[in-house]
Amino acid sequence: MAENSAQEALQEFLEKRWWVLALRGALGIVFGIICFTSPAIAALSLLFVFGAFALVDGILGVVSSFGRARRGERWVWLAVEAVASIIIGMLVLTMPAISMVVLFLVIAIKALVSGVLLLFASIKLDGEHGQGWLIAAALFNLAFAALMFLAPLLGAKILVWWIGIWAILFGVALLAVGFKLKGAASKLAAS
Repeated sequence: MAENSAQEALQEFLEKRWWVLALRGALGIVFGIICFTSPAIAALSLLFVFGAFALVDGILGVVSSFGRARRGERWVWLAVEAVASIIIGMLVLTMPAISMVVLFLVIAIKALVSGVLLLFASIKLDGEHGQGWLIAAALFNLAFAALMFLAPLLGAKILVWWIGIWAILFGVALLAVGFKLKGAASKLAAS
C-alpha cells in the first residue's frame, strides 16, 4: 500500500515538474546560441543576459527544490544552488559598472558553485531518472569554471564562445534530464 502511494506521488511529481528542468535546459541552449551568433553584442550585453539567466535559472531551481521538499526528499543542495544562482543574478543586474574581467570571474564562480552543488544533488537520483545527465551537467559546469579561472584575460570573443559552449552543454544535459523524467512519468502512468 505504501509503495503504491510513493509511486503515485513520484508519478505526480514527474508529470507536473519535468518541464522545469527542460525549460532550464532550453534557456541555456538559447543563451549559448546567442553567444555564438552575436559575440560582439553578447560581450557588451553579457552582463544583463547572464544576470537574467542566473536569476531565472535560480527561480526555476527553487521551484524544483520545493517539489522535492513537499515529497519529503532531499532538497537542500538543490535549493542552495538555486539561491546562489539568484543572488549572483541579482548582483550582476544591480551592478552594471562591473568590469568584463570581474564579470567573467563571477560567471566562473557561479559555474563552480552550481557544478559542486549539482554533484551533491545527483547522489540520490538513480539512472532511470537522469542521474548520469545531472552528473554531466555538474561536470560541464566544473570544466567551464576551470577554463574561466585559468584564462580570464583572453579575448572577449573567446570567452563569450566558452560561455556559449558551457551554456549549450549544460542546457542539453538539463533538457535530457527533463525528458528522462517525463519518460519515467509515462512509464509509471502505464503501470
